[in-house]
Amino acid sequence: MKKLFLVTCASALFLSSCVSTNKGFQSSPVIIQDVQLDPIKADIKVDTEVKLKGASSSTYFLIFRLDGDDKIADGIKYSSETGGSIFEALNPFRAFRLARLSKVRGAAAFKALEGTDYDVLVHPSYTITTKNYLIAQMYQVEVTGYGAKYENFRTERQKVVITNNAEEYVFPDK
Repeated sequence: MKKLFLVTCASALFLSSCVSTNKGFQSSPVIIQDVQLDPIKADIKVDTEVKLKGASSSTYFLIFRLDGDDKIADGIKYSSETGGSIFEALNPFRAFRLARLSKVRGAAAFKALEGTDYDVLVHPSYTITTKNYLIAQMYQVEVTGYGAKYENFRTERQKVVITNNAEEYVFPDK
């Protein structure tokens, strides 16, 4: 009976699954060197009348996420990840912490943009609360920012301008 219980628990552990949904924003890299593209440009129209808000929280036990949102906005860059003291930089768990915070911030940004017609969250401001317990951590993130849409997509040919004794030569000249 004890063996059957252990097999059942092990099966439930290995056969259970998690579901997550990621939504990407702002991406158009070209890695191949011999492909030449004219740069794509667009105007961005920011709606300053309404401030968007989103919030998310996650709970982690050791390295496992116990609770949190599954819908995350990918492609969001955070300038606040570069700072910190020398002691924080030497912390081996810093990478885990940054990865966790990135997911929670992405979930908050997703919630802020969810249900809107906006393409990007402009000037996001994050409030992060971290609660540390003995072997568990809880992250709460709130984000506010302005919604914006990309408009007027266009390509413009690259120009090379060479000056020689106050004369300008533009290539290609079309």
